[in-house]
Amino acid sequence: MAVIEQTVPVVAVGVCGPDIQRFRSGFALTSLGHELVGRHPDNGALVAIRPLRPCRRCPMCRRGWTEQCADDAGIGRHDTGRGGFSGSVQVTIEQLYRVPADVDVALATLTDPLACVVHATRSMVMDGLDVLVIGDGPMAALAAVRARQKNAWQVTIAVKSAERIERLSIFADRVITVGSVESNRYDVVVEAVGGISSEPISIAAAAVAPLGQVVALGVYRPQATADLSVRRLLEKESILRGSKAYRVNEGQDDFAAALEVLSNHQADFAPIIATCCALPPDVPQSFATNRPHTLKVVYTFR
Repeated sequence: MAVIEQTVPVVAVGVCGPDIQRFRSGFALTSLGHELVGRHPDNGALVAIRPLRPCRRCPMCRRGWTEQCADDAGIGRHDTGRGGFSGSVQVTIEQLYRVPADVDVALATLTDPLACVVHATRSMVMDGLDVLVIGDGPMAALAAVRARQKNAWQVTIAVKSAERIERLSIFADRVITVGSVESNRYDVVVEAVGGISSEPISIAAAAVAPLGQVVALGVYRPQATADLSVRRLLEKESILRGSKAYRVNEGQDDFAAALEVLSNHQADFAPIIATCCALPPDVPQSFATNRPHTLKVVYTFR
């Protein structure tokens, strides 16, 4: 059966790390942008736009593991000029989720990254546990907020350097530098850095307590490798696993769950939006500039 696409105008788009990496690698700005809020083509209602569009036909999709779909026609992944920064996107109706009337447009752009956190932590018990989040960007903040909501005993965020402590302090019980992370202490470790270096995942593997869990949420480049102490993990009986995007099937829709969490806990997530402004003419320069002291930046279309 033919897939019916509709054109949805974009109202707001959040900037994430992979957007910046792709722009610097040569992608057109119009190809980027997947953390989106738009207007429903039929009634004009505000909708959070799910960028993932699994094929629903492959073996992974048929098992319900849509995050593993190799043929996902996701928005903002390829240099096609059809990302959120183009001003409109082509989607199916199932990719549109109504934004509750009391949820701010900028806040609703967090639905996609929060869905990744919801998926990564869905089966993890944190109640009464000591949780470490490694990272100093929006994903780390989202993971820390979610750990608090899951009743963690203590949430610690480990950041790269001391000047980044202040911007994360509101989201955790304490914020330390990665050089201060204790080995064998934390019941749950969420690695939310990714990138090129294997240092974050190595720190996570060392920090996890015996019988604890590590989930790698950060997006690493394909060539990244890690030199881990396998013996240490085996002797600690720790679990180390990855997490890719999020799942959307009949029994589990992580995107819908994330939007509900945002709606119910708006005050927890609102500080993650550092800047929300109209799309400026010099937005390419904004992408080319590193923003080490900023959390989430959201652009709106006039």
